Amino acid sequence: MVIAASSAQSWALFKEQVDETIIKALQPKIIYPILCKTYPALSPSVEYNVTDSWLDADETAESGEYKSKVMSFTRKFATIKDVGIAPRIPINWIKDARWDLVNDHVEAIGFGIARKMNSDFLSAANLFVAGGTVDGQTYSAVSANVLTATALWSSTSADILNDISRALGQLGAENAGEGKKYLIVHPYAMQYIRLDPNLVKYLNYGDPALIQRGIYPTPFGVDILETSQAATTYALLINADLASLKYYEREPLTTEMEKSARSKNLDIVAYCRYAFACGRPKGIVKINTIST
Repeated sequence: MVIAASSAQSWALFKEQVDETIIKALQPKIIYPILCKTYPALSPSVEYNVTDSWLDADETAESGEYKSKVMSFTRKFATIKDVGIAPRIPINWIKDARWDLVNDHVEAIGFGIARKMNSDFLSAANLFVAGGTVDGQTYSAVSANVLTATALWSSTSADILNDISRALGQLGAENAGEGKKYLIVHPYAMQYIRLDPNLVKYLNYGDPALIQRGIYPTPFGVDILETSQAATTYALLINADLASLKYYEREPLTTEMEKSARSKNLDIVAYCRYAFACGRPKGIVKINTIST
């Protein structure tokens, strides 16, 4: 970063850097873009459909007509939420080009919003399958998709690969077995996955050159997403292709700055408005009681 020669130049340089720095801090940390499709929200309330039905084709005689098929939908409405943060820093940091202190705060804004969005998404994903209210709408539990782990993953009797396999089997039974799948776990759960004896045997069959570079085989083709915003007591297996998870964006990440000349402080306001929804909850499986 170029050091400004005057306080005026420092202020101009600061305004140019804020958005770029926040976005840089935010983008690598959020997980919803991997699992959701993004749609614009044109109003504070968004209408969407939820279904657990499929369209099945039938064989038709050469002179016959194809049968009409109708999918069953439940209409729901998601209320857009407003999420933001507004830390205050001394204006003199900018005048004196204290970019080390400024960047620490600006990056922390991005990290804070990313953590909030991750927590919102993962809480919503849990309620989509376990039942509850998300952004003003109530979801009924998909009881068959809430499994109990063989044992606590910290226990010597745990069978983590078996738990993952059972979850995959349940997705397949709900016609949601094909597609890109992710297992979302907390770092505390991940430490047991890394040391699971069955998984270690599985890894030993991998390409040593890849393993040395930190690229490991995925169990049953499932990618593992590790985030501190995940719950410690359960894991979520999500079929990103078939769960029909939706991110409705009313306002993207926006930043504003407000000077307080009397207190010689500056408020950096960062906010976004969004809602999460799920069109097919049977595309999610919850592995419960992996920890106490």
